[in-house]
Amino acid sequence: MTSRKNISLRELESLCRTDCRFLYLSNYEMPSHQAFKRVLDILQEGAIDDIFFELSHHIAVDLMCIDPHVQFVDGTKIEANAHKNSFVYKKRIVNSRKKLYLSTSALLSEINSFFGYDYPLRDEYQSWDLFYVCQYLMEVMVQTDTQICYGIGHRKSSIQRYYDALLKMALKLMEYEEWLYTLGNRNSCSKTDLDATFMATKWDYYNQSGVTRPCYNCQIAVSDGLIVNADIFQNPGDTLTWQAFMDRYHDYTGKYPCRPVADAGYGSLDNYLYNLKNGIELVQKYGNFGKKKDRRFQKRIYNVLNWKQTEEGFLICPEGRVLDQYEGDNISRTRGGNLHISQMYAEKGHCEGCPRRSQCFRFG
Repeated sequence: MTSRKNISLRELESLCRTDCRFLYLSNYEMPSHQAFKRVLDILQEGAIDDIFFELSHHIAVDLMCIDPHVQFVDGTKIEANAHKNSFVYKKRIVNSRKKLYLSTSALLSEINSFFGYDYPLRDEYQSWDLFYVCQYLMEVMVQTDTQICYGIGHRKSSIQRYYDALLKMALKLMEYEEWLYTLGNRNSCSKTDLDATFMATKWDYYNQSGVTRPCYNCQIAVSDGLIVNADIFQNPGDTLTWQAFMDRYHDYTGKYPCRPVADAGYGSLDNYLYNLKNGIELVQKYGNFGKKKDRRFQKRIYNVLNWKQTEEGFLICPEGRVLDQYEGDNISRTRGGNLHISQMYAEKGHCEGCPRRSQCFRFG
């Protein structure tokens, strides 16, 4: 429409009166700049989602007679407008904080022994704990008229050296706390875009090193070529976006889609139970759906997924031994808090004397 990227509201008002293209789009109504301002204020209050679902439902159901219950869901990673090397990883921060805890305990122990104080030594500290000690040391220096000096050629007193070292640790610990608060449940973020998460994107001509880049995970549901649901997530994987994505559709339409088709990236026990609970058909692929049909994977004869089964359902190893001895249950919890019970079976002789034992067992 125009070569300018940013147009003011008054310029937009003028274009709607003079430019034939804008006249066509506005249906020759010529709105004022205040009308555009009121629309922007309404859209900023979250009404854009209501407009999207209302329009998509009107086009799909009323005009095109599309069944919105049949949806095809997939996600794509959109790179954020952030520097690719501005990464912050939670694991690195947690490891560095553990080392800082040890250094803090050692420094507090020296302060206690040197000045006769009795500050408690802990496994973990908060930044305000260290700032409290720094404040007390500063008060002692003020009351004793200790000269505070910096720069070359000036010798610091013992209490100032301890004060500077502890203050540096307190500021670093506060920085770690701020980053962990920003990360929340995520494992990474970008310094230049705090909402972006580092994700492994697909390789292209310019990125063939396998490095991660700051991205957003965009989820889209399509029904007969029409987008009926869309949302943006911070999760690198698609598994944890399924339930929130379906709840979003239910919040605006009042119902869940009956047949949302998705690939194996969405398949998990939590999502299957969620579908059963809300009347959604299980049309998602499970995690190893594609691997079972891969020729390279089928050549891995020691993988349990490639083993044959008896009529009773017991597995048969490559050596021909049947794993029909019940060994007990392995009880655990999924990420969503659901109970997961897997039964363990073994061979009668526990594979004693088997020539392929070292190849079949992970640790020989």
